[in-house]
Amino acid sequence: MKSLKLVFPLLFAFTFSCAQASNSADTAQIDQLLARTGFNKLLDRIPTFAQGVLKQSAGALDPEVNAAVSGVFQRAFSRTNVRRDVLRTLRAHYDAKQAQAYLTMLDTPLALKMATLERAPNQPENRSAFQAYVNQLQSQPAPASRLALIKQLDDANRTTAFSVDMQTAFFKAVFSAVDPIMDAEMKLGDGELEKMVSEIRESLGKEIRSRTEASYLYAFRDVSDKELAAYVRMCESEPHRWAIQLLGNAMISALNQAGDRSALLMTEAAK
Repeated sequence: MKSLKLVFPLLFAFTFSCAQASNSADTAQIDQLLARTGFNKLLDRIPTFAQGVLKQSAGALDPEVNAAVSGVFQRAFSRTNVRRDVLRTLRAHYDAKQAQAYLTMLDTPLALKMATLERAPNQPENRSAFQAYVNQLQSQPAPASRLALIKQLDDANRTTAFSVDMQTAFFKAVFSAVDPIMDAEMKLGDGELEKMVSEIRESLGKEIRSRTEASYLYAFRDVSDKELAAYVRMCESEPHRWAIQLLGNAMISALNQAGDRSALLMTEAAK
């Protein structure tokens, strides 16, 4: 009997230590995932993005209101707050095996090559060449076979979808933050916020998809269809889809939470 009494605490201690080791390993792997995918850099830019979207709306806002929302956004969309919420979602839905498979995939020669090429359109030294290439597409469109591969890649990476989701979340945050301090007759009615967000999403979708298409076409202009198709298959694999979906969902959830914080802070300020 005494031995049993000793076994249970030992089992508990062993289980607890294993859980701690697992959590520590997951944390290290998550940190690696955020670094390798560029999400850490994206987190660095979130506060600037939020202020940029607010600036686009400044013409429709009273200067005092704009200043108040700007201050609230600095708090709600701080890197610390957004990163905390991103990590919470990642940990809640984490799969270490999928993550390791994805990280291993990122180290393959094909993935490394394509990742380098994908960065090219956004590099300052390539700005003129990229714009010239985009202009050329007006008179010399890419072949249908290449466009089909580019669309597959966009869908697999959720490039357009994620960009639209992000920008929509920022605009929704502006609407939600301003509404609590509007006069009664100017407040959003039932379903109006959802309608406005839907309209913005629709207007952004076509423009962003076109921009993504041009960026991919330029990045992979010297890559054969065969090699690009191999890359598309890699991006359509289960580990890649898992990682892209989870990271995207974590970021959008964090931005929506930041928007909710903004609305709450503005409501408190209006009292």
